[in-house]
Amino acid sequence: MLTYRDGTAAQDNPSLKLYPDSFLIQLYTDGITVTNTIGPKKDDHKLKLYYFVLEDLPDVVRSMLQSMGLVGICSKKYLSSQTNRIKYFEPIVKDLNYLQATGLTVMTFNGRLHFVFI
Repeated sequence: MLTYRDGTAAQDNPSLKLYPDSFLIQLYTDGITVTNTIGPKKDDHKLKLYYFVLEDLPDVVRSMLQSMGLVGICSKKYLSSQTNRIKYFEPIVKDLNYLQATGLTVMTFNGRLHFVFI
């Protein structure tokens, strides 16, 4: 199975050339429908899910549900307004910008690992 790193976009990426050992974070979106079949309001509720995967995990680990991190869930109807989309995505973008600016430090048994987001 090929990943982003195997493609020409990654090979030409200046940040990956500078930091070849960096972790890649891939964001996904998916839509689901939740149906209420009981009660007077028997209608569908469409939701948008946003989650991430660390792209550099081994394939067998990356495909496991436990390796995916949930970023957020929101009603599709709420996101139909541009104002609401800005409200919803603003903290996510803020966190991603912070992660990009500062990186992520993880304590280990014999020191620490520092990851950068590019």
